[in-house]
Amino acid sequence: MCKWFREGYAAGLLTVALVAAVGCGSKSNKLVVRGKVTVDGQPAEGVTLSFYGPNEKAASGVTSSQADGSYEVMFNSAAGDGNYQVTAAKMPSSSKFQQGEGIDEFQLKMAGGSVNALPQRYNDVNKSGLSAALQKGKNEGKNFALLSK
Repeated sequence: MCKWFREGYAAGLLTVALVAAVGCGSKSNKLVVRGKVTVDGQPAEGVTLSFYGPNEKAASGVTSSQADGSYEVMFNSAAGDGNYQVTAAKMPSSSKFQQGEGIDEFQLKMAGGSVNALPQRYNDVNKSGLSAALQKGKNEGKNFALLSK
């Protein structure tokens, strides 16, 4: 074989190996978290969960629960594994407020988004009592059973 062919072939193999290594490495830094949220034992829609990493290098993730209470969040994390603190908030629908005399559209939006329907402790990372031990890869069944009072 020609020298240029051997060198080109070796360079090509090295490039393929590097691309494969980089591609595999990026997947291992992902945290995928799935579970269900209930309030007083019932599936809870529209609960915002915020995950806070175990140190300043770890990424945070935010998601909202679906009608059946299920949620999924995926994020990159440099630190990866560890005990993530979690907060939960549920903003009530503004449907109980109606636009009319003295209430404009902006006030209507503010009224619906300013009050947490869950106890305030769930919205404080130091008081929520919610946490999840996460590992790189998939984290199934990270359920949160919340109380309305």
